[in-house]
Amino acid sequence: MTEQPTVQKYDLTDTEGDGIILARDECPDTYSGALVNNQGCGTQTVETVRRKLEVNFDTNSYEVKAQYFPEIEQLAQFMQEFPQAIVTIEGHTSIRGKASLNKRLSQNRANAIKEILTQKYGIDSARITAVGYGFDKLLLEGDDEYIHARNRRIVAEISSDKNLIDMKWTIYSVDNEVE
Repeated sequence: MTEQPTVQKYDLTDTEGDGIILARDECPDTYSGALVNNQGCGTQTVETVRRKLEVNFDTNSYEVKAQYFPEIEQLAQFMQEFPQAIVTIEGHTSIRGKASLNKRLSQNRANAIKEILTQKYGIDSARITAVGYGFDKLLLEGDDEYIHARNRRIVAEISSDKNLIDMKWTIYSVDNEVE
């Protein structure tokens, strides 16, 4: 009597190497080395990433000083990395002078930052809102030069969510993030 060869009924191939056979793999394009569930789908952690921009100005000026260009560039890079992110740039002034003049000056300050982001870095202007508050939102109250200098400012905060792929632990693991 000759033995019949064993015939494999199902394809048990795991082309991704994620430990899930193709017959059960609902997510065939899982990142190599990713932590997966029983259906072969990877898990992700959502991390909120934030950037803040603070720029100060001279009295009655909306000229952006060169010392702030690296910070503006970092904001632009953030906006390029996260194309869904939008930013509101707030312009502020010290309490000296007429309210109408300060409102216009603070708007010009916000517009100056917006112009740099759009013209130098190619950020879509629809993603940037520039608002001038004048002296309606003082950072500090008082009447000395330090306080006035701190109030002549731009403030912009931006955040976006970043999806990180959860990776399997191995003895070779290092705390590297994969996007």
